[in-house]
Amino acid sequence: MQEREAWLALNMVPHVGPAAFALLLERFGSVRRILKAPVKALESVSGVGPVTAKAIRSFPAEETVARERKRMAARGLRFITLRDAEYPAPLREIAQPPPVLYICGTWEDRDRRAVAIVGSRNATPYGRGVADRLAFDLAVRGLTIVSGLARGIDAAAHRGALRAGGRTIAVLGSGADITYPAEHKRLAEAIAAQGALLSEFPLGTAPLKGNFPQRNRLISGVSLGVIVVEAAVDSGALITANHALEQGREVFAVPGMARGRLSQGSHGLIKAGAKLTEGWEDVVEELRIPTDMPQEAVPPMPLLPPLEGEEGRVLQVLGEEPVHIDAVIAGSKLPVPAVAACLLSLEMKGWVKQLTGKTFVRATDQ
Repeated sequence: MQEREAWLALNMVPHVGPAAFALLLERFGSVRRILKAPVKALESVSGVGPVTAKAIRSFPAEETVARERKRMAARGLRFITLRDAEYPAPLREIAQPPPVLYICGTWEDRDRRAVAIVGSRNATPYGRGVADRLAFDLAVRGLTIVSGLARGIDAAAHRGALRAGGRTIAVLGSGADITYPAEHKRLAEAIAAQGALLSEFPLGTAPLKGNFPQRNRLISGVSLGVIVVEAAVDSGALITANHALEQGREVFAVPGMARGRLSQGSHGLIKAGAKLTEGWEDVVEELRIPTDMPQEAVPPMPLLPPLEGEEGRVLQVLGEEPVHIDAVIAGSKLPVPAVAACLLSLEMKGWVKQLTGKTFVRATDQ
């Protein structure tokens, strides 16, 4: 087994996280030596107990790596290690960087100019509109938008960047072969085509609750700053903001409704010194990112399409008030599969927004 494949193997061994991986590598000098080391020698490494040592020594590395490589090839995935040139440079700077990243898409040098946009999964139309607009305005000026593919603010941020024709990165809390939530499959495919999906977890890793705080340190780690849009006091977005502070990144927060539950986290950050953010100008000013693009050169947000064809018939049913999908089907007089396909397409293009309970509205911020 080559050294690079040995990295992939050790990353899949149970109980071996980034900290243990780094300590073992410092002690043995190469991952191949780690996999061949006696249990007693492994146990002598600080932080590596008998359970982890036995797990390493008994791990079927050759067979497991062969199986993992086959699964990656079938899904258009590959892996990069901390020693590879393609490994995101900003992640090398954080504490306990992931030794291995699975990637679908590409990490490019221009992605160093990245900003994360995060917030509530149960976002309001206002919050989704702000995230969408910020992502669009920043992406069109050459910044890469980073988020976590979740419902709500994350999805709005990714879509805003995609509509601007910009780069966007989704950092996953599951294996790179698992789309979570499942309804974001097409969104994930669009992100991979116009940026990248990143995961530090082996293939097949389920989106367990405990994975997401660990994932959040990578969202902030690949970014120059983190913008929080709508976050309750117990929101995972605040974990990302805390990681950003620990990593020396900037923290931004968008103000919301006074005393609103989803504003409490954002307002708390502003009180603590986060940059109050109303638009893209606040972000580039704080980060001191030059933007020479004259205003007239910035493409406007896309306009609504002509009301013709199946998508037009669906749009005619929608307005500013939420409409349930059953009413959309009845009003458009289209088959259920056609309505579902149109709504998904219109949402991807930014002309429609999905709310809770399978209701939809026209995007009002276009």
